Amino acid sequence: MKKITCLPLLVFIFSLCTSSCSDDNEVYPSIVTKMADIYTNAQGDLKKLVFDDERSLTISNYLPGYQKDAIYRALCGYTSDGHFARLYQLMGVNILRDSTTIAWRDPLNTVSVWRTKRYINLHLSPKTQGGRHYWGFITDSIITSTKADGQTSSHAYISLHHKQNGDPTSYSEDVYASLPVDSIKGIEATSPITLRIQTFDGIRAFEL
Repeated sequence: MKKITCLPLLVFIFSLCTSSCSDDNEVYPSIVTKMADIYTNAQGDLKKLVFDDERSLTISNYLPGYQKDAIYRALCGYTSDGHFARLYQLMGVNILRDSTTIAWRDPLNTVSVWRTKRYINLHLSPKTQGGRHYWGFITDSIITSTKADGQTSSHAYISLHHKQNGDPTSYSEDVYASLPVDSIKGIEATSPITLRIQTFDGIRAFEL
């Protein structure tokens, strides 16, 4: 499988309408916001959204200038007719890689964490003054047990790697991240995972 990367951590906002938006009778599109993998074609155009439930949509607007034949991870704002999607917003999503060897657990606030078939997704709220933060995950332990029928099962205990990197804790910012489940070594796709996150109020544990 191709390596999944994230878009630059800026919000790219495409024009919702023309200058006539000032008209009080203007009808705005109903935008859906979801995380997705975005596939590009051989020319570097954004061409297809693939959601975590494996549903896909073809991108209808012309959005060039990306890596060729690549996969990006992003939070997408779009409209759809069921077959095609028109993108209006893109926000980069951090891909969490194994950072066990460097292991930082600087505190932050957590908005939500949820698991899908291929990812653990996180909506985080670090405090920042605009500096660069570093992200990943830490494998704390993998516990393997044997069931009565002789089958083994594994439970992963991991932590969020967050390095504040000297950035002052001034104001809160929305940050999104995805951890590919298959990057956690020693477990199956359906194995239980406990994710611990160091917050300003102590450690929060999520059973996933």
